[in-house]
Amino acid sequence: MIKKVLTNKELYWTFLYQFLTLVGGIILIKLLATTLSKETYGFYALIMSVVAFIVMMPFSALMQGVSRYISIYKDKNRYINFLKTVLLLYVILIFIYLFVSFVYKSIFTLGVVWDGIYYFVVLFSISEIIKILLRTINNTNRERKNLTFSIFIEFGLKIILLYIVSKYYNISINEVLTIFIIANSLSIISMLFKNKQIFNLNHIDTKEMKIYIYRIWIFSYPLVIWALFGWLRDMSNRWYLDYFLDKEQVALFAMMGSIAMIAPTALSGLIGGFIMPIIYQKENKEKGYARRFLFKLLPSVFGVFLLSFIVTYIFKSEIIMIIADKKYLEIAWMLPWMFLVFCIYSLSMMATYELFAHKQTKRLIYSSIFPGIISMIFGYIFIKHYGINGALYNYIITYLSYAILTFIVVFKYWKNNSYKEVLIEK
Repeated sequence: MIKKVLTNKELYWTFLYQFLTLVGGIILIKLLATTLSKETYGFYALIMSVVAFIVMMPFSALMQGVSRYISIYKDKNRYINFLKTVLLLYVILIFIYLFVSFVYKSIFTLGVVWDGIYYFVVLFSISEIIKILLRTINNTNRERKNLTFSIFIEFGLKIILLYIVSKYYNISINEVLTIFIIANSLSIISMLFKNKQIFNLNHIDTKEMKIYIYRIWIFSYPLVIWALFGWLRDMSNRWYLDYFLDKEQVALFAMMGSIAMIAPTALSGLIGGFIMPIIYQKENKEKGYARRFLFKLLPSVFGVFLLSFIVTYIFKSEIIMIIADKKYLEIAWMLPWMFLVFCIYSLSMMATYELFAHKQTKRLIYSSIFPGIISMIFGYIFIKHYGINGALYNYIITYLSYAILTFIVVFKYWKNNSYKEVLIEK
């Protein structure tokens, strides 16, 4: 078994691109933390929350549907037609966003600072959407080597260009976004070679397209609903801190959140990136595969997270100095608790693999909606009265409520559906 894993090239490339993502992300945070003032980094954190909202609504949700149906339509020899439909759908949605953004800009004034970066944010958001779509397709097709190459290009360019520019100039948000757009664009080009066939738009069956879009939507609409509330869960604290306090407090909280999620995101990304395409393919033919895998996975990951929390608690200041900058040490005490809560949240996300494989995403709507509502209400109250400490209280309550509600849904599904009773749409 060990020999088989060690010689598995697919696992090797999966590990390599996750390792590059982890190391690249850490170096990028370090560069931004040291070159940007706390106020500027706080503004950067708000911009990233805007980009996250655009990518979530509805693109990231639809990508889950795309990922789930690729293996199904490959088995039915309808893969190319399916991807052509996905491409057209995304092009239409992007043009709608562009039109709305131009109209919005011509009607409303956002202030000098936001007006100056408006179109940079729009272009960066579009590059993120296209990049993530292609990575979703390539990961589902298990094109691990191509993913590794694209990630190497992206982070390599971001790091090198940021370092060069910051060395000779006082870098601004506009320059950061320009560098990110360039890096994303070249990363996209590197992935297009694996998907050239989808640009041949001849012989498109309109009736067939409607079926594909309908099935993607049926799978994804719960995710679209919870995307909004997921954004409130993840990002509302930043905006409350900006409203009640200032951008320096946004920077402190956002930096701790970014550091806290690095390790759990890397591990869950490695596991999910490698196993989810396999689970989808296996569950099409072998019922119960996802659950058997989860029964082995979840206890092991829990143990890893627990040990990691102890290390983070002991070496929190050293971790911040390595990843960020000494100006963020004043808030170091928050790091281990944010890390622990995000680990529990990540574990609950892994527990949903079977629900995704069985196209039961609608079961997760309530567990996703309520934490967003909780974050919006309690964030206002806590941050208004307790400042940045209140943001931590809200973070803990919000992410723990998501994890608890999600585990309840998963355990209930397991109880009501034995291996023999699991029904999978063919």
